[in-house]
Amino acid sequence: MTETNHHKRRTSDLLKEIAHTPDNGSITVGKFVEMLGDRSFALSILIFSLPNSLPVPGIPGFSTLTGVPILLIAMQIVFGRQSIWLPQKVAEKTFSQAVITKIVHKALPVIKWLERFIKPRVSMICESWGERLMGALIFTMALILTLPIVGGNFLPGFSISLMALALLENDGIFAIFSMLFALASVYVMYEIIYFVIGTAIRWTLGVF
Repeated sequence: MTETNHHKRRTSDLLKEIAHTPDNGSITVGKFVEMLGDRSFALSILIFSLPNSLPVPGIPGFSTLTGVPILLIAMQIVFGRQSIWLPQKVAEKTFSQAVITKIVHKALPVIKWLERFIKPRVSMICESWGERLMGALIFTMALILTLPIVGGNFLPGFSISLMALALLENDGIFAIFSMLFALASVYVMYEIIYFVIGTAIRWTLGVF
């Protein structure tokens, strides 16, 4: 499942190619995944995580729309599938292709900067059980991503993007860093959710 045919091409080159794909207006999730072809599970995950990886106001409901495909794709990484499958209900969801293109253009400078430090090394971490472990972490972060938490999409989205980038570039060292960042993000999100729920309970008890 790790990139093979395209592993010599940088992630930024693949993203540029996607950004320059002719805009056909709205596109379904299934068609978009089909358009990515056999490039990799990681590239699909990166594309769907990018809208949530930028510290800018998100489109209401967009984190759920992009989070569900990531959940399904990550689960398939864990179980070692060789090709992406999406249920019809998810595959038929539509979004604006122009939005993805705009987000890719915004993310490219960051991706290019990160590529200065990323290179194929200790690749065994990005293969076999290492890849499945990252798939499980991506699944966990995507689960958080789908929750209706105001402003809560950046940390899980950015964590997912880092792990996908590590898989695409076959960089085991960066993979370790990205997994540690994801674990730290889980802790931070737990504290935020705990605080929000605790505050809501105390407020409710105070009212009644």
